[in-house]
Amino acid sequence: MPRSRSPESALFAAAAESLPIAIVFGDREGRITYVNPFADALFGLDGADLRGTDVTAFTAPEDREEARAIVRCLLAGEAVSDALILQLRREDGSTFPAELTLSPMFDEAGAVIGVAGMARDVTLRHSADAAAARLRGIVDAALEAILGVDVDGTVLFFSPSAERLFGWSAAEIVGQSGDLLVTAEYRIGAPALFAVLEAKGSLRADTMALRSDGTAVEVELSAAPIRDADGTITGAAMTVLDVSERRREQRLLERIIENAPNAIGVKDLDGRYLFFSFGAGEVPSPDAVGRTDAELFPPEVAVRSVEQDRIVLETGAPATFRETILFRDGTDHQFVTTKFPLVGPHGRLEGLGVIAHDVTELRQAELDQARLAALVQAAPDAIVARDEHGRVVTWNPGAEAMFGLRAEAVLGRSYADLVVPDDERARHEALVAEAQAGQTLTVQVIRRRGDGTLFPAQVSVAPLTLLDGTWRGTLAMIRDITNLVEAELQLRERAQQLERSNAELERFAYAASHDLQEPLHSIKLSAGAVSLAAEDLLGDEERALLTGIDESASRLSAQIRGLMQVARVALGEAPGEQVPVTVAVRDAIDALRAATLEAQAEVVVDEPLPPVEVPRSEVALVLQNVIANAIKYRREGVPPRVQVTVEAGEELVEIRVTDNGVGLSETDLARVFGLFERGATNASGTGLGLAVARRMIERLGGSLDASSPGVGHGCVFTLVVPFVA
Repeated sequence: MPRSRSPESALFAAAAESLPIAIVFGDREGRITYVNPFADALFGLDGADLRGTDVTAFTAPEDREEARAIVRCLLAGEAVSDALILQLRREDGSTFPAELTLSPMFDEAGAVIGVAGMARDVTLRHSADAAAARLRGIVDAALEAILGVDVDGTVLFFSPSAERLFGWSAAEIVGQSGDLLVTAEYRIGAPALFAVLEAKGSLRADTMALRSDGTAVEVELSAAPIRDADGTITGAAMTVLDVSERRREQRLLERIIENAPNAIGVKDLDGRYLFFSFGAGEVPSPDAVGRTDAELFPPEVAVRSVEQDRIVLETGAPATFRETILFRDGTDHQFVTTKFPLVGPHGRLEGLGVIAHDVTELRQAELDQARLAALVQAAPDAIVARDEHGRVVTWNPGAEAMFGLRAEAVLGRSYADLVVPDDERARHEALVAEAQAGQTLTVQVIRRRGDGTLFPAQVSVAPLTLLDGTWRGTLAMIRDITNLVEAELQLRERAQQLERSNAELERFAYAASHDLQEPLHSIKLSAGAVSLAAEDLLGDEERALLTGIDESASRLSAQIRGLMQVARVALGEAPGEQVPVTVAVRDAIDALRAATLEAQAEVVVDEPLPPVEVPRSEVALVLQNVIANAIKYRREGVPPRVQVTVEAGEELVEIRVTDNGVGLSETDLARVFGLFERGATNASGTGLGLAVARRMIERLGGSLDASSPGVGHGCVFTLVVPFVA
């Protein structure tokens, strides 16, 4: 007769039947004795009677051995770990993770009578835990620092990558204000941050992060709001990426592109410029980005460029082209352009790169070099270049012809050993030293031909230097001046002959002039005597005739005296004593005192005058002549004004005489210093004064010149002579 259940047993059985957890009991042999309804549903048994079945029958094959070991432990009375996770198997063969609670069952005497187990399906929790673990792994491994803040800006979460970036540990920063992580000038505060997130839904900005050691680092910040179930923003999630190295590289690249002497561009597959930097001096258009070659260049250039792009994109290989482009200033520029395909990470074409170098100057330099080479080859003079050791590196055909030595026999050998005579060596080395010091020299030397004969040569030597100023040798142009030297000798002999002849002619002119003065004086006296003796008998015509004879004799006498003065100057007679320039100027002015008063002229001397000495008689006579002309050739109704200015240089003194007289035309300026030449004036004169004055000054090693703004605007006469300090 079955025993009746106690109230506790009945209550336990009712609970097992109704609990939402799978309950399974096993006997002392590990066979199933009870399965509650929830276990029936969990394993998909559909009411099947499993009593007597092994309790490990619900275990997935991969975990069965572990399950059997656990059952043996339980039957031995041992406890097992709580929250054991095993893979269980349903009746249909599918498996699922389950959390098991297992325990041995004891009788009143403490003997093991079986096993009891409870199982919960933790598939959802297991998936969530796996997802959380993956997310945590991602967060821990992320390059970006990941932070969470509440609406007050307090840090709630601080990832390991954030610890690495900022140098703070999570324990140190969680609970602190996020402003601690931003440099002062970039802090915007929590209200401004959440206002942006509310308005725009996200924030992406470049800012400066502040590390725990006080250093700043460029970062890129991305922020998104965290909302509760009602949509209210409760905080923000942020990622912070260290972009300092990338920004530095970007800035360096930008500087390189900005300063590169090339045009650098990137086009998309439609031929539109995505980027354009032109370092060659002129941009085709200020807004080249977004435009095509057809919009930027002349039609013929654009057509060629498009065809070049097609070739590069079709072949998938870089190509180099030569191009001539007309700039807006009207000049042609030659370019060497390299175009290359731009391939994306998946191997697909994404665009075209362009690098164009303006080689106009290079091409011009090549042309100049070619012309220079042709000139060197065609030059009749010898052109020789030597390195810093004096070895010949250039020996043109002119040098071959001049020295009788072939280039192949000369190149690489010492120039001095080949063509410089022994007695010229010291001078040659001195010339090389001066050239090495940077001087360019032209000298006359003696050189030796290949057959040993000597000849006079004119050598122009210049240093060969690199752009940094390093001396690398000399370049010499050598001219055989044998004929020139002979011609100079002949000219010197001829000049000596002419000098002797001129001296004889000047002596003759002086003697003739002196001898002619007596007959002219007699004619003048005779005409005067006739005029006085027959004054009452002569008619008006006879008196006019005698007056004309007297005036003509006086004029001719003045001209003869001028010729005598010219001859005297040419013969070098009567050199003047050296006196202060003040004395010479005063002598000239005193000699003209009467003429000055008569003409109501004003003669002004800019004093004080330099303390230098000049030849007294020559300078005084020349100044007297120039000042007298200034008074004589005055404008009608305008009182003459003459200004004398003296300036001393290192070796010469310059005396300027400026007047307000009639002035001189360009034609008159060219001839007033000739013998018997005068300006366009009716005033009396012989036309010899300025000619004599110039010759007198030139004999002293000086000069006399005139200038004038034009007729009616006065003149400036400039006297330059050596002085004695």
